[in-house]
Amino acid sequence: MDKPGIFSSKHPFITIITVNYNHAKALEKTIQSVIAQDYAQMEYIVIDGGSTDASTDVIRSHETEITLWISEKDTGIYNAMNKGIAKATGEWTCFLNCGDVFVDSLTIRRIVDTIRLSGADIIYGNIFVARQDGTLNERIAKEPCNIHRMHFCHQSAFVKTTLLRNYWFDERYKMSADLKFFKQCYYDKHSFVHANFPVIIYDTSGISNVQRRKGLLENIAVVGEIDKGFNRYLFLLRLYFVIYWRILTQKA
Repeated sequence: MDKPGIFSSKHPFITIITVNYNHAKALEKTIQSVIAQDYAQMEYIVIDGGSTDASTDVIRSHETEITLWISEKDTGIYNAMNKGIAKATGEWTCFLNCGDVFVDSLTIRRIVDTIRLSGADIIYGNIFVARQDGTLNERIAKEPCNIHRMHFCHQSAFVKTTLLRNYWFDERYKMSADLKFFKQCYYDKHSFVHANFPVIIYDTSGISNVQRRKGLLENIAVVGEIDKGFNRYLFLLRLYFVIYWRILTQKA
């Protein structure tokens, strides 16, 4: 893949980052998707968490097509993602998680067209999710608003690398640091643009999809940390339940 030269708005340099841990088969699928992209001004970084399966063999088999890779223990997915951000040289960065794939070889070209026309800080698109019969169901991303969950799939987002380095991912959170990042960007009035087409085919076996209850609890913690109005709501809700409990116990 081409190394970055002089950045231009016409052909911005793109960094794609994949993080992986012991998921060799899915990693192969994701790598194939990235190296198939019909866009020269990009680099590909793979951050492996010290896998003990065949993951590093998969990476080495594509070593000439991967710009940079490391394999070492980390403290979680966001620690690995921050390592990738530190290594990125592109103007824009996308995290394509292990198991996810771009819709086709022209995906980044379509995103670049949106980048050129929008002047936004964050570009995000729709996703395909596979049904049980193998057909694809398109999920349309939501427009940015003050909601307390992700309104688009992180893997469908392309973010200015300078913005990622301004906020980084909060590694205290194990499942919701991306929610915190995007909410903070929203509160700080960074610009979002919805590219209304499918960007990826989403892998539903990821941790955020199979541990939804834990993720929801972390989402609440994130919102409570940065949304002062939500904090006041939680305080009043707790106060209501304390009073209600005291009334019940007194009657008993």
